[in-house]
Amino acid sequence: MHAPNAYKKFLLLFIALSSLLIVGCSSDEIKEEPMELEDFDEEIEIIKVWDESIGNGNEGQYLKLTPIIIGDTIYAIDHSGLLLALNKSDGEELWEVEYEEPVSGALGGDDSQLYFATYHGEVVAVDRKGGMEQWRATLTSEVLSPPVSNGRQVVIQSIDGKVVSLNAETGEMMWRYDSNAPVLSIRGTSSPVITDELTLAGFANGELVAFRNITGSPVWNAEIGIPKGRTELERLVDIDGQPIIRDDAVYTVSYQGKLSAIHLPTGKEIWSKQQSSYTGVDLGFGNVYVSTASGVVVAYNQATRTEVWSQENLKFRQLTAPKAFGSTTVVADFEGYVHFLSQIDGRFMGRVHLDSDGVRAPMLISDDMLFIYSNSGDLAAYKIAL
Repeated sequence: MHAPNAYKKFLLLFIALSSLLIVGCSSDEIKEEPMELEDFDEEIEIIKVWDESIGNGNEGQYLKLTPIIIGDTIYAIDHSGLLLALNKSDGEELWEVEYEEPVSGALGGDDSQLYFATYHGEVVAVDRKGGMEQWRATLTSEVLSPPVSNGRQVVIQSIDGKVVSLNAETGEMMWRYDSNAPVLSIRGTSSPVITDELTLAGFANGELVAFRNITGSPVWNAEIGIPKGRTELERLVDIDGQPIIRDDAVYTVSYQGKLSAIHLPTGKEIWSKQQSSYTGVDLGFGNVYVSTASGVVVAYNQATRTEVWSQENLKFRQLTAPKAFGSTTVVADFEGYVHFLSQIDGRFMGRVHLDSDGVRAPMLISDDMLFIYSNSGDLAAYKIAL
């Protein structure tokens, strides 16, 4: 095993077993206990529409096997390679295929195919209509984030700091970019984003880079985190959450770095705030929402960067990235509780419990339903009663 991968697994151990690893001005590691959940008066009724077991989920591995929704179908895969297609509205199984190989990064897709990555550093393309394999390509390292596709190319980011674009029809390489990967990073990578002309990718060195889709040539580079400090732990600045694009702005956050709004055409910074997160952001109600590394959910005004509210009663509960859903902002935690906060002031409005093994994968929203995939493989759809 190469030293960088060993370091990543070492840091993963801290993050998985302790609620938070705080890296400050010294090299001391401080473990904080997760806050106990308090009772509150529920203001909304949350209805579970359906739930379905997707094999064994992550099987105890530190993975984020995010499902994908395309049209009326939601697709999900577990760590052992069980791939299912379900009707989005009622959870009825449409088909399933078992690949019987360890899956590390899932799922991506386009109008005709789905894509997932294996622990062996392979990307597999399968037919959306029945899950039959179309092609596979071997990369240089393990992939932990979902591949993304615009139907013409498939873009994959691996844990060794490389981004690869493959021809969606054949799997042949179109271009590759090698970032300057640090020795130590949090286990995980950001999933790229594809626009009509550009591919955006965030890296463990704190850089957000925009590439031309056809050639892979860099268009601009923005620093979301700048390594500081004497130790490798203090210098962690990973971008692990997928950037969000709204109009001409890109919103993203890094660990021990910044929450930033970047001008999409030029890469110039519109505004930024010092912040630390290893999940990601979402937008809603004119706000940018972020789950910080310490478990505080914060809302910032999307235009002015001023703090609108913060919810500190979920500290050290290893929160997922926030998701704006109806009038609420939703986060899930390491014990499988799903918290619905008001987008106006951050107060608790509702809570459900999905799975005692917790939730790590980013949540999905489609047709007024919230889809959550738990660590042990429970895929559930919720809606808020009107």
